[in-house]
Amino acid sequence: MSKTKILQFILAVLSITGWSLAVYALIVFGEARPDRVVGYYLSKGVEVRFDWDPDLTIKLEYLIWCCAGISLVNLAVNYYAKTARKVEYWINIPVLLLVSLTAGFYIRYVI
Repeated sequence: MSKTKILQFILAVLSITGWSLAVYALIVFGEARPDRVVGYYLSKGVEVRFDWDPDLTIKLEYLIWCCAGISLVNLAVNYYAKTARKVEYWINIPVLLLVSLTAGFYIRYVI
């Protein structure tokens, strides 16, 4: 197996891992956020949560920072592969890094 194929395999594994972690973070986000307050629920007396779940919010923050870390490592491997082996640049890596950093800073400083 050539070094180019190995680098492409590493890039693929890191990309799939990062995006899978991002999808899992979205699932945790759905459980951690406050419930939607609808008049029907309030009129029927059903309990709704108005605040973020503290345990799931911390888990969500760690997931997002891990996703950003994987993206950063993947970006470094992609840069090396681009300069050393002329492998095409993968655009999904910086997109995931940008989204992860933005979400991480939002959860850290706004929520």
